[in-house]
Amino acid sequence: MLDIDSVFAFKSASEEKWRNISIKGTSRGFQIQAQTRWNPGLTDETITQYEVAVGASFPPDFRMFLRCMNGTDIPAIDVRGSSGEPPRFAPGFYSYPRDLERIKANIEYVGQDGVQLAATLEEQGFHLPDDAKLIPIFGHRYVVCFPILDSSPVLSIWDASDAIVYGRSLLAYLEKEVLSNR
Repeated sequence: MLDIDSVFAFKSASEEKWRNISIKGTSRGFQIQAQTRWNPGLTDETITQYEVAVGASFPPDFRMFLRCMNGTDIPAIDVRGSSGEPPRFAPGFYSYPRDLERIKANIEYVGQDGVQLAATLEEQGFHLPDDAKLIPIFGHRYVVCFPILDSSPVLSIWDASDAIVYGRSLLAYLEKEVLSNR
């Protein structure tokens, strides 16, 4: 479970890493741009409004995360590798309410074939409860929100047949996504 100290330590380490980060021109996928910072966190009242807006109850560690930071201030860039396509920009980590329409569209997208998605994850030993809500946090990464979960696993979902558990907890995911040198 996330605590305030681990969230602020992560926030500080990630902003330090992003201070002078360079874009990998041959990579595909969205990358955080230099000088990106976290937006300020949300109040408990605003977090509750967010839950109502997406029809989910957030687990305690996701609520703690949102109290401390709420998305990033600079869009992520997708340089499209060596394809010759122009770069695209989109939110890095999603922010409420700024990205609410995109968040809702992503929730709808992953909910289209819940049976297949659950089966794909079950093959990997992960049981996705029928009434779990998947809330996007970054790109195609989703926090699993289920009332009795103490932690928030994070899934990477391209479509219902291409999904994996990307982090067994929110903190493990954040460290892998942001702080690892992959």
